[in-house]
Amino acid sequence: MPANLPPEYLEAEERFREADAKDEKISALQRMLSLLPSHKGTDKIEADIRRRISKLKKSSDKKKGPTRAKTPDQIESQGVGQVVLSGMPNTGKSALLDILTNAKPKVADFPFSTYGPTIGMLSYEDVQIQLIDTPPLSEEHVENWVFNLIRKVDLVLLLIDGSLENPREQFRRSRDLLSDEGIYLFPPDYDFKIDEIGRTNRKGLIIVTKNDEPSDEDITSILKNGTELPVVPVSILEEDTLDEFSRSVFKSLQKIRAYTKKPGEEPDLQEPYLLDRGSTVIEAVKSIHRDLVEELDYVRIWGSGRFDGQEVAQDHVLEDGDIIEIHNK
Repeated sequence: MPANLPPEYLEAEERFREADAKDEKISALQRMLSLLPSHKGTDKIEADIRRRISKLKKSSDKKKGPTRAKTPDQIESQGVGQVVLSGMPNTGKSALLDILTNAKPKVADFPFSTYGPTIGMLSYEDVQIQLIDTPPLSEEHVENWVFNLIRKVDLVLLLIDGSLENPREQFRRSRDLLSDEGIYLFPPDYDFKIDEIGRTNRKGLIIVTKNDEPSDEDITSILKNGTELPVVPVSILEEDTLDEFSRSVFKSLQKIRAYTKKPGEEPDLQEPYLLDRGSTVIEAVKSIHRDLVEELDYVRIWGSGRFDGQEVAQDHVLEDGDIIEIHNK
């Protein structure tokens, strides 16, 4: 029986032939496997691809010189925080990054179309958040740098395809692949230690994508009953859900914005000072300039006080959007 291989498969096969690095070869083979038609004529081809993947996994890359090349997980953090998009194949990670940021990822309707990290900046009101798309999680193979990157970021977005059945199973598979690597996700407001011996704890959200049907609301409810992680439904066709996605991501980073004003003048609302949620007035003053602390007399705030312009104690806890007015001795 003829194989009748599609053009996309032949492109992946060509990429395999041209690849030098082991991870690139494995990624190309995975794509070939996902695009391979399922019938008797492809049984031998499938077996050969799986054999090659297994052989490559057991092999080691040859060192090409004394210097170490920069790995894909070494990404400089920018903006409010570093956020990674993760999930099983075809969960819509690239499409979400494409519509929300200035990045131009390769968006395709077949799995494993993302080979390396793609970085974009998400705008939320007056701040920027770094979003990073990564190759999908898979029981077949996940490149080591993907897990290394997840260990470094501030927030993990675990995407679930809302158009498929059994969302809990999708979540379980993704969760297990992460936990097998010692990575555990917690609600963003949960009090946990970031670093522990033998494990990495990170803030996480479940993002239900392709949320275009009325029944998807039921999917969200099912997931909420199966995990402590917050669940955020989103559709690239619904602007309201995209706005809620951006707001949820910012809130989950556990940061607040503080603005300043000089006595008798209008507040400076152009560039906020970014502080950890729970920061106090004195911590905000230190972040503006440490020398201000020594000469500090009192502070007035607009926002979280009982009234605008209220004089507050140095241990007053600020909220997002507060405006502070510093008075020196």
